[in-house]
Amino acid sequence: MALRTSANEAANETASVNVEGIAETIPFGGTEHTHDDELSLVIEPRVHLRATIGDTELENSELAHGAHDPNQSGFSIPALSLGADIYYGENIAGFTEGILSWNDEDQWNAELEELYVKFLHLPGGLELKAGRLLAAVGTQNSIHNHAWKFADADLGNVRFLGEDGLIIEGVELIWMVPTHWNDRWVISFGDTMKHEHEEEGEEIESDHNHSEEAEEALWDKNILSARYEAIFWPSDTRQFIYGVSYVTGENFMEKSAQLYGFDFTYTWREDKPQGKQFTWRNDAMLRKVSTEEGSFEETAFSSAALYRFKPEWEVGLRYNYLEGVKDPKLPERHRISPSLSHYFFLSKIPSMARVQYNYDHSDERGDDHSIWLQFGFEWGAGSDSHVH
Repeated sequence: MALRTSANEAANETASVNVEGIAETIPFGGTEHTHDDELSLVIEPRVHLRATIGDTELENSELAHGAHDPNQSGFSIPALSLGADIYYGENIAGFTEGILSWNDEDQWNAELEELYVKFLHLPGGLELKAGRLLAAVGTQNSIHNHAWKFADADLGNVRFLGEDGLIIEGVELIWMVPTHWNDRWVISFGDTMKHEHEEEGEEIESDHNHSEEAEEALWDKNILSARYEAIFWPSDTRQFIYGVSYVTGENFMEKSAQLYGFDFTYTWREDKPQGKQFTWRNDAMLRKVSTEEGSFEETAFSSAALYRFKPEWEVGLRYNYLEGVKDPKLPERHRISPSLSHYFFLSKIPSMARVQYNYDHSDERGDDHSIWLQFGFEWGAGSDSHVH
């Protein structure tokens, strides 16, 4: 068995990797991971940390937040991720990642986020994934916490897909469509982990004070998700990504729920080594949920702009919107988040520091303010580039 550490670029990423004190850009199409012709087992371990200190007026509020968002004043560790990419020859790969989190109130918590095997280079441009996995919904659900460009998750992802996002245990089929542009279909089917706990007689508890009906509106079983994504390069410096997503299945009330999503991402990169880069990402979602008392609809929107004005510095601005519904009681919410990120090396380990301010407005609480200082590092396969 060979044990080594390297970075593998995912084909659908436009991210960058850090080198000695700067960020070295990767071509928009990414690069392929190559192995020897002989069958060999390769394990590439990874460790990612995101620690946060800050102050928030939302502490102990009833507003929902992501499972790995900073949510308390003071120091916390929203995510310490331990994982590994696994390769066996050219046609079989796997990935696993568990997350530890800590805060002063809940102390340590642990969860298994993903554990799957992937069969590559199947006939017809197909790939098959099976296990516990993040469903491909919108631009954010399948991205791990350590690759986020902001300290917390988008509000729409948290309310529509759950505190941990939409994680299913099942299968996923990826089809690389044979067109003259770069596009693919991703279709998955399975149940959530919460469904298994319910069958075993365990009580499903919420970490937050959501209404019971709002929690039960989330997906539970027989979940089918589909995503189409197309990438265009009008020039060497500009990239457009268009995506549509659809999710349907049963919720915890054994009623139906559907989600429709559209996303658009534009990236411009200066045509020189370590040049400036600008990215504008937009997500719009609509969900239709049947409940024991009827049904409701709700929309969500997120827009984020990121400008890397120097190789090691990036400024960001994000806007999140939730429409809200009266029954179940889910408040309308707006959030504006400016941020400044610095990427550097600490003892040759790629690291980052980020300061972020959140202005929250909801019809339930009015105005709330939060300020976060985040620190993190990446050891092993960097960013979110692995066998996805």
